[in-house]
Amino acid sequence: MRAEPTSRSAKDTPGLDELLRAWGLRRAPFVADDKTTDLFLTGTHRESLDLLDTTAALRGVMVLTGTPGTGKSTLLKNWLSGLEPKRFLPILITQSSLSATGVLEVLLANLGERARFKRSTNLLLLEKHLADLEPVTLVLALDDAQNYPGPALEELRMLLGLGGRHRSAFALILLGDDYLLGSLRLSVQRALFSRISATAKLGNLPREDIPAYLNWHVSRAGLDRDIFAPAALDLLTEASDGNPRTLGLLAQAAWLCAARQNTFTIETDHVHKALRQIPAANAKITQP
Repeated sequence: MRAEPTSRSAKDTPGLDELLRAWGLRRAPFVADDKTTDLFLTGTHRESLDLLDTTAALRGVMVLTGTPGTGKSTLLKNWLSGLEPKRFLPILITQSSLSATGVLEVLLANLGERARFKRSTNLLLLEKHLADLEPVTLVLALDDAQNYPGPALEELRMLLGLGGRHRSAFALILLGDDYLLGSLRLSVQRALFSRISATAKLGNLPREDIPAYLNWHVSRAGLDRDIFAPAALDLLTEASDGNPRTLGLLAQAAWLCAARQNTFTIETDHVHKALRQIPAANAKITQP
């Protein structure tokens, strides 16, 4: 008698909570956690944080660049959250398609003020807010600054001189891809480029830092032991090229593969399966 095919039940595949319990983890590893402000700091991160501190204190203009996935936004948000509220008022704008008018309106909205129809009125409102803030320094940060249209960046440059002070009206942090600094050198943005007081670039993790970086993530999830076989670690390093985002996605997918197989060490075959799932992984890795 021919056996009837059995349908796959959801119970056949253990859920995430079951996998975490089996591994003794508090939460999934290699996942960003908004509840903590911990960072894995490399030498470049520390240098960038020092420059950010100085830029805020002096009301300068800083450009922080790096390829996607190197942790620019994470570093910036962590730094902004740690600013002393008695000295600084941080504002992060992420709508990188804003026009010049939009920049001014969003800035006013973040200060709790409804924008008016006339630009001149909005400028007076902003000038009053900045005067009322003294001695607190406004720290304005723009994510994905490479996507801002030229007129919006020019508006920001002019706003720096609001009030006719000897120093800038606020500190400005521009976050963007590697080509941001080059685009600011163009003639249309030369005035803003000339105001830049600091630059920093976040790169991929050095190879020697990758084991510590992965172990740091595992420890934050509640497990204090090595979970990667040496060959798997080498493959992760090569495939990610040290890009933190790609490395985290690969490590997470490899862990899920190992956990679903009820094994407690991540081997190369788990990483190879992860590679098939993560498009950003280094294309030079040959899949089995």
